[in-house]
Amino acid sequence: MSEPTVNRPALALWMIASLAVAALLLWLGVGLHPPGAESARTLPASPLTGAMGFAFLLAWAAFAYAASITTPHRGAEHAGLWASLLLPLAVVVLLGAEQSLFALLLAAVWLATLIWTAWTLARREALAGLMMLPVIGSAIASLLLSVTLWVLP
Repeated sequence: MSEPTVNRPALALWMIASLAVAALLLWLGVGLHPPGAESARTLPASPLTGAMGFAFLLAWAAFAYAASITTPHRGAEHAGLWASLLLPLAVVVLLGAEQSLFALLLAAVWLATLIWTAWTLARREALAGLMMLPVIGSAIASLLLSVTLWVLP
């Protein structure tokens, strides 16, 4: 397996966009936690917060890399990539507004969009599909958080 060709202008665009989304998600999601979860309330003061935030940024950097090694994108792929960036922001905003059921539905749509986008990118470059896996894991966590906040009073 050889190193794929990286489109540097595309990498710059997707890296800026994906890291901006990651930073916004971290900023907007600071206060989100299930009711009664004392460990989640103390997490922002925990020494693990920096490591978790760094890992989260790396996951979104992997997304940017995946998007840049398979360029140029067709219309549907391009829309899927941008939807993959915007849907998690909507999920976090809905969770913050205590609209857990809508957030749950949107998290499921985000997960489906990521899986579809990873599949379409992987058909051209296998590494691109693999690089989407960390963000797919974030989508699964978002889905689980939405379920938790919806079920718990």
